[in-house]
Amino acid sequence: MSGKYDRLAAMIVKAREARGWTQSDLANLAYVTEVVIARVEAGNPPNAVALKAVEQALGWLPGIFDLILAETADADAEDAVLGADGDDEDDGSAELRELTVDSSIDWA
Repeated sequence: MSGKYDRLAAMIVKAREARGWTQSDLANLAYVTEVVIARVEAGNPPNAVALKAVEQALGWLPGIFDLILAETADADAEDAVLGADGDDEDDGSAELRELTVDSSIDWA
């Protein structure tokens, strides 16, 4: 996996597996090829159209992938400023973000 797409790729895999879907199932629902799903799950940056299609197929809120990628970029920037072992306190916001974007929760 590569850089900022690692977290997104892991979340997509987790969401797909939680639904009992294969890569082929997700590809069919997103109207993309299995190669696209395999690349996304490997952490390779997909094109924006494919990313939106996967987002929609998973039933996630529009723009959630953008939020996840932005949070990852923000976290990387914060790590660079604070240092990887920064003495900052854990305020629980990471757990809240995980709950917010957890695809296993049925919000409907």
